Amino acid sequence: MTHNPTTSSTGTNSTFGIADKPHWLARFDLASWGIEDVAYVRSINQNGESLYGIFAADGTELATVESRDTAIITVRQNELEPLSAH
Repeated sequence: MTHNPTTSSTGTNSTFGIADKPHWLARFDLASWGIEDVAYVRSINQNGESLYGIFAADGTELATVESRDTAIITVRQNELEPLSAH
């Protein structure tokens, strides 16, 4: 099955009309997709120390650990899929 993207009124290619949604709606959609299945890992600076934070899809901080490897292991031990955020 082949899907041909359409061109929106803004001139951008759109698959399934995603580009035509309001910007705030796209952010809301992204925050709610997989909220119970994924956790985001990103480096953070806390009191001058480089650490790694583990965050839920809605941005809630779940934990802070000393290394990226520990963060990924912690996420997987809690049956979540780790994703990197920059």
